[in-house]
Amino acid sequence: MSEGGAVRLGPTRAEVLDHLRTTGGPVDVAEVSAAVGLHPNTTRFHLDALVEAGLVARETEARRRPGRPRVLYRAAPGHRANRYQDLAAAMVRHFAGAVEDRGAHAVLAGEAWGAELRAEQERAGALPPLERVVGSLDALGYAPTLLPGPDTVVQLRPCPYLDLADDDPEVVCQLHLGLVRGLIGPGEGWTVTAIEPWATPATCLVRLAPVPEVAAADA
Repeated sequence: MSEGGAVRLGPTRAEVLDHLRTTGGPVDVAEVSAAVGLHPNTTRFHLDALVEAGLVARETEARRRPGRPRVLYRAAPGHRANRYQDLAAAMVRHFAGAVEDRGAHAVLAGEAWGAELRAEQERAGALPPLERVVGSLDALGYAPTLLPGPDTVVQLRPCPYLDLADDDPEVVCQLHLGLVRGLIGPGEGWTVTAIEPWATPATCLVRLAPVPEVAAADA
């Protein structure tokens, strides 16, 4: 990989890399596998791909006791998976920091982003609103799942902007709230009621509710 090239990671590989960055020190396949919920062989496949991309360093355990030394992995210093995320970090931390009602502005920006994506999809062919939301979020790397149950909930795992959300949830999470609202659009019979960051250590939840028929007719 060229030094100036950006690496685009899928959600699973991004989660593996994020675990290595969070852990800091070298860890073996078994530890990574347990942390991200993957089979060890699948985990090794993703780790080897990250090594090839220059994002992860591989080393052999130094040991004096009998037995085969373990192969250990650590996040390579100084590498970012996607330089666009660096740009997003600068915008969130420096531009948005001086703005009043930052969360409200982030929602509006997300709605505009979602509306643009919705318009692109509508030109390609109409989709039901929930199918449009899940498909668009999947294409953006959020690994969405529409959870079964009495409530309509979209689970996001993992967040591609986890580092930014940790630093500034008021902007990043509200941006995602607006994004889903924009993807649904007006008059579609659904409304986004809330976003729950870190409902679990690795997931966020977006809650939706059907709009009453009268309200939908007035929209």
